[in-house]
Amino acid sequence: MEVKNLKIGKTSEIILKKYRLTRILESWVEINTTVDKAWNALVDFESWTQWNSFIPVAKGELKVGNKMMIKVKSPGLKEMNFKPTVFEIEDGKKVVWGGGSLLIGYRGIHEFIIEYIDENLIRFKQIEKFEGPIVLFMNGMIYKTAIGYVNMNEEFKNFLEKN
Repeated sequence: MEVKNLKIGKTSEIILKKYRLTRILESWVEINTTVDKAWNALVDFESWTQWNSFIPVAKGELKVGNKMMIKVKSPGLKEMNFKPTVFEIEDGKKVVWGGGSLLIGYRGIHEFIIEYIDENLIRFKQIEKFEGPIVLFMNGMIYKTAIGYVNMNEEFKNFLEKN
């Protein structure tokens, strides 16, 4: 497996892992806030328009099995709409959603994770797994998506630390 630190962002970290027909982006940032405050902001999709330039629109009931509607604005790419299915929710810790296309042999799984460090410090992580033959042709899109994750992490940090 090839692992590469992408070196983008001011306070956020991101790495790209490549293995055969799989690409995994892992990004994280430490935020001076509580788990409860971070969780409440993360699942308050209406607030995303205030702080999230990467996924400014997320609609739907956050419930396992439900489909959401999200609008993604990756830097340098056209705006895209997705309807991910919610796969997992761990209150105060994790949301996992994703989807794919059998037609082009693609599947994407996105995790939002809040890790407790101490009572006023958390680590916010995003992990995206891209799978399928199409990933061999997605290098530019994956890099631009990585920039979007870093932007989202830093915007989430700024939003939480200022409010």
